[in-house]
Amino acid sequence: MSEQAAVRSATPVRVAFTALAVLGAWAVVGQAIQSVSEGRSLVNYFSYFTIQSNLLVLITAVAVAVRGRLEGWWQPAYVAGVVGIVITGVVFHLLLAGQQTLEGISVWYDLVLHTLVPIGAVAGFLLLRPRLDRRAWWFLVWPVAWAAYTLVRGAIADPRFPGPEGEAPMPVPYDFLDADSLGYGQVALTLTVIAVFTLVIGGAVIGISRRIAR
Repeated sequence: MSEQAAVRSATPVRVAFTALAVLGAWAVVGQAIQSVSEGRSLVNYFSYFTIQSNLLVLITAVAVAVRGRLEGWWQPAYVAGVVGIVITGVVFHLLLAGQQTLEGISVWYDLVLHTLVPIGAVAGFLLLRPRLDRRAWWFLVWPVAWAAYTLVRGAIADPRFPGPEGEAPMPVPYDFLDADSLGYGQVALTLTVIAVFTLVIGGAVIGISRRIAR
């Protein structure tokens, strides 16, 4: 393929990932500003799996929009974003949707972070068709680090995250990780299920990439 043809083939990819980056940035930054204006902790905000997933999608989308392709050690960051955002969408719509009553602009932030970015990330993956190698498996470092950080911080720093509507604040971002209420056995079981789900989704992403890669 000539250099000119390569640039032409990369143009739809760049446009799509630019749009994804702009959409994600609007919601992540907008909701961060809203959190600060309402007196909520910015550290807590960036501790949510949802926000970190969206940030990974946003950052790697910028990299792809600039380069038109995915290269080198961007692979694990990209796979972490795709896997994380798929988990975000699935877990939210199955377990968390409706726990809070939202109004105004918050409804749109919620829609973008939990629905539109997940859909866009999957569509972007199918459009990009990246050729992933073994380095992509390093994506596992992030979810393991997030789980460890979340549980340790919850145990020693006692942060206050909003609970489901009408319930008391929690030391963790999500009620299914609240060991104080559920016990460590139940939380360990939940994390095991999530770990298996993560491996399945990650394996699927890497496996599919090897079949559809450009």
